[in-house]
Amino acid sequence: MIPIIRGNLETINQAQDLLDSLDEESYCHICSPHMSSSIGQHIRHIIDNYLVILEGMPNKHIDYNGRRRGAKVETCLDTAKAELKQLQHWLLSVNQDFLDSSITIISEVCLQEEQSERINSNLHRELLFVASHCIHHMALIGVAVKLQNRETPKFFGLAPATATYVRQQELINAVNS
Repeated sequence: MIPIIRGNLETINQAQDLLDSLDEESYCHICSPHMSSSIGQHIRHIIDNYLVILEGMPNKHIDYNGRRRGAKVETCLDTAKAELKQLQHWLLSVNQDFLDSSITIISEVCLQEEQSERINSNLHRELLFVASHCIHHMALIGVAVKLQNRETPKFFGLAPATATYVRQQELINAVNS
């Protein structure tokens, strides 16, 4: 399997496994004052970043500004699971030629006014971006899960390089024990 596809699937699988362990109340709960978004809102954001790619690939134009704030996926576990499953199926269909496809992306870049940048990219680079962005949100979800007195699996919300570092440290500690 192509490494970037495998990495994206690993993170989506982490999200899928987490959703299988939650109930609707936990999924929708906002752990204020520590957090301002629910697990469901973070999951929606993760899915949206993938969906804009999936939906934009036919015309090779990806607009990251398109978000579904307030969508059903934020409050319905079954919808979130179904949408993650859709993304898994799509990722499994991606081949190397598709990864190398040239695309144009657009994304807002300023806070004080509406200002977007349009740049050239390719699907490979954008999957690298959304995987990294997804991991960032998974880390925030991990905080929300722990604030609800639940556990997360090892490596949940960790960047791949951090997971490698942890494995290396465990090996060093095992050898030194």
